[in-house]
Amino acid sequence: MADPHIKENLDVMDKISISIYRCGILLTGFALLCLAIQQLFYPLYFKPVIIFLAFASLLQASSLHIYMKSVRWILVNATWMGGWLLSLSFVTAGAWAVYLSIGAFFVTLSGLAYKESFCFSLPVLKLIPVLLLFSWGMMIYSQTLLLAIGLILAAVLYLYMAWRKLQMPLYYDLGDRSKYEI
Repeated sequence: MADPHIKENLDVMDKISISIYRCGILLTGFALLCLAIQQLFYPLYFKPVIIFLAFASLLQASSLHIYMKSVRWILVNATWMGGWLLSLSFVTAGAWAVYLSIGAFFVTLSGLAYKESFCFSLPVLKLIPVLLLFSWGMMIYSQTLLLAIGLILAAVLYLYMAWRKLQMPLYYDLGDRSKYEI
């Protein structure tokens, strides 16, 4: 997690994992925006957009830099559960697996946005979990206009976070290696 006063020496793997994480943040913003637009115009067919969201979530979950292993475990496994549920949705006819997979991805995305709100000292990023929870509920209740509004707001905040993240040096993401629980 960001610790700007500590400058660790980054090896190649550190640079790759931080770049993958940042790419995931950027793609998540676009995935949320695509999901909002798709829900406005064709709300029943959204698996390709969910695959895009799953990929963006997986990029972030695969390269987390969070000190507490229990939090890291929850966020990573929420994405794995979402991926499993998404693949289950391809073999079942019901929408329940898709909705649960989106909820699992939103757990990861919410946790990461909450974490980044402390790293940036930007309390506005704490709205992302609220917006994603609201959007998930609106998806379940088929309120596409409210769903799209919630997703667009979350996407704008995620893209703002990505823009701010891309301006930071890479070592900000790693922080102090000695604080990581292994």
